[in-house]
Amino acid sequence: MNNKSTLKPVGQKERIHVLDALRGFAIFGILVINIRVFGGYSFMAEEARNRMLLADWNAAFDWLHIMFFSGKFYTLFSLLFGIGFAIQFIRASSTDRSFKRHFSRRLFFLLLIGIGHLWGIWFSDILVIYALCGYVLILFKDLSSHKLLWAAFFLLLLPGIHAWYLQIADGGYTTTIYQQLSESWIEADLPKASEEQVTFVMRDVVEVIQSDSWDTILSFNYIGPLLRAYMVSVDLRFIKVLAVFVLGLWTGRQLLLHNLHKNRPLLIRIAIVSFLIGLPLNFMYGMENPFESENSWFLLAKEGLTPFGYVSLTAAFVASVMLLYLTRINKVLTSLFNSVGKTALSNYILQSLIGIFIFYDVGLGLGKYLGSAYLTLAVIVIFAFQIIISNLWLKRYKYGPLEWFWRVLTYGRYIKNKRTS
Repeated sequence: MNNKSTLKPVGQKERIHVLDALRGFAIFGILVINIRVFGGYSFMAEEARNRMLLADWNAAFDWLHIMFFSGKFYTLFSLLFGIGFAIQFIRASSTDRSFKRHFSRRLFFLLLIGIGHLWGIWFSDILVIYALCGYVLILFKDLSSHKLLWAAFFLLLLPGIHAWYLQIADGGYTTTIYQQLSESWIEADLPKASEEQVTFVMRDVVEVIQSDSWDTILSFNYIGPLLRAYMVSVDLRFIKVLAVFVLGLWTGRQLLLHNLHKNRPLLIRIAIVSFLIGLPLNFMYGMENPFESENSWFLLAKEGLTPFGYVSLTAAFVASVMLLYLTRINKVLTSLFNSVGKTALSNYILQSLIGIFIFYDVGLGLGKYLGSAYLTLAVIVIFAFQIIISNLWLKRYKYGPLEWFWRVLTYGRYIKNKRTS
């Protein structure tokens, strides 16, 4: 028996092209979210935001961001990861038994890329979490579709329980990470928002972004993984991502085995139900706390229901895009999103480099000036640039630069990338 793996990259004829559009759409939404972090807007005090250009528009654009973008697009990106896992697993199951080894190798190199991004470029990386969650996802691959849905449901319950635990335990285990972060911040001699404060606060990140010293930026990058660890521990991001991975595994099966993306009546029902559930839950997520207490039942309810709100609205987005892809509008979606979706990893890293160049003070330093409205305009300009360069790249090459490099490492052999005329 020949045990050599017969796995190979997905060919053009095997691609589900609406998934490329969804990946491009996800990259667009992630830029909408991350651009507020690149410039420090997410961490600024209200008085600092009020001094920005078009500050009167901040409230309206902030509400749109919370309602339709915050949390939904890392959820969409996570869902697509799970779908990709399902497609690879189903393709592999008919060829050989080496999928687990192959996928683990693929995750290992994704982890290395993520560590390089997290430590060397930007502190709010998601790839490391994806790689680690991917290893856990392998344990779910043989579950029935019914069990996958139940597993995802129970995983989505855990962030609410976690929020309750943090409240009664006065921060619990996250306080240890926070204390280590505060000590590391002082040891690295990083700038602080106020000389009076002793411990770290998120506004300190703004001071780093607005520093014109590369030494400060590099020192910040050194402890960036610790800051990221604190951020994801507070909202139990690992479990949220894993839950959506599991849902993606279920969705991938429906796509391949039942042509979900072509079932118009079912997609219409999914879109309607998901909007009816997701819009109220996300409206609640954007509401101000009507109670004075920071530990009110309202905040706990928000924490418990928010993951379900994210997933519901994401499902509505996915069903809507799939429905539009069944119409003549698919040509518009293809031109806007498919090229970026095919080079999603490269474009994700590129967004970090562009964001640092535009918004950090070691670059153009625009972060201190642009409020929510101008950040939205910046998203459109940056994404239009990514559409152009992605299309130009794919005219000459089959894969994006990082996608190609990742494939070469995963398959352990040279893969021809340049297209032949």
